[in-house]
Amino acid sequence: MEIRVLSFSEEQIEDRDDRDGIEIYINEKKVFDVFDGEPEDSNLSRDFNDCWGVPDLLKLAYDAGINGEEFTISYGDIED
Repeated sequence: MEIRVLSFSEEQIEDRDDRDGIEIYINEKKVFDVFDGEPEDSNLSRDFNDCWGVPDLLKLAYDAGINGEEFTISYGDIED
């Protein structure tokens, strides 16, 4: 299982008025993304609704380990 975690660079965050975000890909498929937005949208029903899928992602990682899959995590910047 190949995990890729992307977020904004310091310069990008500054350009975005100190708002950050994170994207997670598993085997090159985006499975999770959350981004800072307007304060009224910063809740689990809007900007952070992908958090509800975290238990499923944990199960995928667990199953990969049980099946003996190689597990790698890499980090990078979100491309604008």
